[in-house]
Amino acid sequence: MRIPFVPKNVMIHKDRYEFIQQYRGGGFMQIASSIYWLLAFILTYFLDKTILMNYYIFGGFIIPIVGYVTYKLLQLKAAPNQYTSLVGFASAITACCFPILLLIRDYDLQMILPVLCIISSSHLLILGWVHLDYLYMIKTAIGVCLGMAFIFSVPSEYIHFICLIYGFITLVFGVIIHVASKTPLKGYDFQIIDE
Repeated sequence: MRIPFVPKNVMIHKDRYEFIQQYRGGGFMQIASSIYWLLAFILTYFLDKTILMNYYIFGGFIIPIVGYVTYKLLQLKAAPNQYTSLVGFASAITACCFPILLLIRDYDLQMILPVLCIISSSHLLILGWVHLDYLYMIKTAIGVCLGMAFIFSVPSEYIHFICLIYGFITLVFGVIIHVASKTPLKGYDFQIIDE
């Protein structure tokens, strides 16, 4: 989906276009992230609270592994380039916020999931720019608003429902991004620069 405030007629470097095309807009990682969130919701009903909190905090580290497996299952093939590194750095933003989660765990356990939702959503702004896809920016806004809504208005006994809602939203966005990026940069009149 074209970003409305980016000119329609863009010039894009060949390696960036190939990155978007070969990695299918990164939708497979959104699908992997949805698995973490939906599993967090399901585990709420089966695990002891201490183990569950550890899953909430440390379980996000499974997303790159699930993403790699999803990438292989979808039979995607891509050559690494500078944008691969940039996406890796963007994803590292969530890992850098790890101490915040530890602090929140000691302060107010109920806030871990909404704050994690906000952190998880925030790194997508960079991906919106890399992939030139407005869906990432929309998902960022939804995730931040959802996290804030759960922080300020949802009773603590229902806080785990953020996992179900955000997991479903992430899955839907991941599938849409994956399918839409089969033909990258729809809505743009782009020219590929071969340098």
